[in-house]
Amino acid sequence: MSWENQNNNNDGWTQPSPWDNFENVEAKQARNSYIPAGLEGTMRVVELKTVYSRKNNNRPIFVASLAVEECIGEEKGIVYDWVAKADENAYLMSIKSLICALNPEADPRSFNKELMEALTGEQQPAKGILIRVRTQSIKTQRGNDFTKVHWFPSVQP
Repeated sequence: MSWENQNNNNDGWTQPSPWDNFENVEAKQARNSYIPAGLEGTMRVVELKTVYSRKNNNRPIFVASLAVEECIGEEKGIVYDWVAKADENAYLMSIKSLICALNPEADPRSFNKELMEALTGEQQPAKGILIRVRTQSIKTQRGNDFTKVHWFPSVQP
């Protein structure tokens, strides 16, 4: 097969190429796997961020990327993502549970918009903090499988 552009006869009419302005297209980055059910142990925060889902009408999504430190049956260093809709109360409660586990000495009522923007911003102050996790598979009210994550503080080495 030749990579050269083949000249097709279309009676003088030329169709625009799907590759016009291809150099301006951003490459889609590969994502980490989602945190699996049945995981229990210690993980390290790699990144906390907020993204906006094109697939879900620009909904805000909170993503916690966590690396395995010590979990039975898991290789150290594997990074998983925990993803939560940042505009639904049930998910906001789980996000707050994570933040409480990351900083168990603080008053949860002090965790506000400014803190969350700082945690998910460029400085990444939570990066490197250890956290204990336990995950389980549950059924939603609609009968779908869902991975529930329980967050616990971890003693830092």
